Amino acid sequence: MFRFSNAVCIGLSLAICLMHATLAETQTAKPITEDEVGAWLNQKYDCLADSPPPHFWRFDFYDFAADGKQEALVVASTCETGTAGPDVHSVLSRNSDGEIEEWKIAEVPNSTYDNLFGNRNSDLSFKEGNLVETFYDDADRDTPLVITRKWNGKEFAVVSIKKTGVFKTSYDCVKATEEVERAICHVDSLAKLDVELSAAYRSLAARVPLAERDQLKSEQRDWLAKRDRQCAPYKAWVRCLADMYKERTDEIKKRLSALQSDTLRTP
Repeated sequence: MFRFSNAVCIGLSLAICLMHATLAETQTAKPITEDEVGAWLNQKYDCLADSPPPHFWRFDFYDFAADGKQEALVVASTCETGTAGPDVHSVLSRNSDGEIEEWKIAEVPNSTYDNLFGNRNSDLSFKEGNLVETFYDDADRDTPLVITRKWNGKEFAVVSIKKTGVFKTSYDCVKATEEVERAICHVDSLAKLDVELSAAYRSLAARVPLAERDQLKSEQRDWLAKRDRQCAPYKAWVRCLADMYKERTDEIKKRLSALQSDTLRTP
């Protein structure tokens, strides 16, 4: 859009200058709509002409810059992601030409996400003047990662990062290579189940006859392979692992209890 400077306004009527200034302000202040953002996203992601419009998980308005103007907080799924979850996490506004522009959100190192597994998704929200990104990777796992950012005039800069740590398991998490093993290290409830199973297994291994110990070891290796195969992190992997661990621990404890009973009955 052609902008009228003070010098130009001297040679034109004040009414014309005011008209153009009012038009620019109107274009900038015009609320952003879902249909408009949908068309903008389809063009940005090179979606086909017959692609469905984006699915909006969140479309809210906030005054991030505290200047009296509201920006659109958008979480959406485009043609690139389908039903896998949102791939758009943006804050949008209008520039002085009335066009949609995206505000910069500061990136974080890839290592920030090392405690997330499976189908990773996130949501954006506005809390206490901050842009808060909350990550999820399983319905049975509560907010493993939260990144808080604040607008500084140029970008949403990172204010804080809160994430789950590594919990004690029966093995060394630093040396864990399998994805299932690494995932267990980052979920407190699963780490506790792993420790419980390991203790029960060691107790049983100490009591079975020597001739049966190799068979028990082979049986446990087969169970671990089954665990990794059936509960590979994607969807509902926390529940899958929890159920498998509880079932295996109950089985081991029953066998241990039977051996202890036989020992008591032996004269």
